[in-house]
Amino acid sequence: MRRLLSEKVIVLFGDTMQNTVNKNKYAKEFLVMVREHFSGDVAEDICRMANKYSDEYTNAHPDAYPSALKVSYPFAGVYKALQKYVSKEEALQMMMDYAPVIGEKQRKAYWRFTSIPGIPSLLWANFGKIMKVAGGEKAGYKSRIYGVNGNQAGMDVLSCPVVNALVEIGMPEVAPVMCAIDQVYSTGYRGIKFRRTKSVAEGDDCCDYRYMREKK
Repeated sequence: MRRLLSEKVIVLFGDTMQNTVNKNKYAKEFLVMVREHFSGDVAEDICRMANKYSDEYTNAHPDAYPSALKVSYPFAGVYKALQKYVSKEEALQMMMDYAPVIGEKQRKAYWRFTSIPGIPSLLWANFGKIMKVAGGEKAGYKSRIYGVNGNQAGMDVLSCPVVNALVEIGMPEVAPVMCAIDQVYSTGYRGIKFRRTKSVAEGDDCCDYRYMREKK
């Protein structure tokens, strides 16, 4: 049960082989968006270029933190590929507009998982450990982790490797796309209320993650 919990909650991203957009469970959803907005040949060209650019960023930064390899570079690949046919502003807006759709798909997946009897209680019992792993230095984050106090838990993320990697390659504006996805799917844990009012990616001093266990 603990292994299943870890796989579903802590490990959030796909592998880092070639065609890194296709293999990322979030980024590949943007290719669905591409095929909805563009005609056949143009759509396939964008999808091909998105994977090409993502692979190039990944290969150029093999020692990057996993969240950069699996989020920052695939998202950047999609963003750059879109700009072959639309402006930078339009490309970013398309991704921001579609982010809640991706977040909702993941939210439903988490909601189904946490509908399994016993999972919400097990999740909360391990919530402090989950935050230390997900927001810890080994993952590239700098965080103030408040842990679990009764029915409340929280952490402030002060520095994020997703943001840092995008800043390094000159695309900091893409980071809020992941935040928009996160804002939706983080509400998918049955029995746990989620709130985040700030984001490093949007220029705030931290990402203020707060969770409250709902009373039965």
